[in-house]
Amino acid sequence: MLCYEEAPSHLNFIEPLSQCDYDLLAEVATSDDLNSILTMLLFDETLSDSLKNDVKNQLKANQLK
Repeated sequence: MLCYEEAPSHLNFIEPLSQCDYDLLAEVATSDDLNSILTMLLFDETLSDSLKNDVKNQLKANQLK
């Protein structure tokens, strides 16, 4: 049985499906380029509108910090 970690709280709008997803989220969350990574997500045409809104909200929250 795999035991998954919790997703980083500021990226909890992304639902990891595997341990690899959790590992990737943890690395992204601690990256110095988090805002760049989130901005690139906005250009992904396959992302749902609700997920794009979540990404935009997270970018705004990051700017306030």
